[in-house]
Amino acid sequence: MQKSFIFILILAIIIGIFALSNSDVVEIDFVFGRVMLSQAIVIFISVLLGAAVATLFGVLREMKLKKQIKEHRNGIEALKSENQSLLSRIEEKEEQLKLLYGRKEESHDQVDTENDFSGN
Repeated sequence: MQKSFIFILILAIIIGIFALSNSDVVEIDFVFGRVMLSQAIVIFISVLLGAAVATLFGVLREMKLKKQIKEHRNGIEALKSENQSLLSRIEEKEEQLKLLYGRKEESHDQVDTENDFSGN
């Protein structure tokens, strides 16, 4: 924050010196008429308009990025919810497999005792 403030201050001083060294009167031709102004005023107005446009674009970009962040957060929440749902389904399927394998082991034990030829 402080570095950018110092940079802007130095830039403003350079622009001010540049504008004051070009203080001749110039004619500005608008569509609706002509105006005689000092070059310094024209430079200051141009810099101010440029700063305003840059600020406007910066604000618009920031708003767009905030909207994208909000959309991504909503997407993350949806994915977390889906993940939780899938994890619970996995747990259910694991329980079903345990029950199924438990039944198979019981039936194998019964078959083994029925086919025991040792005479016991």
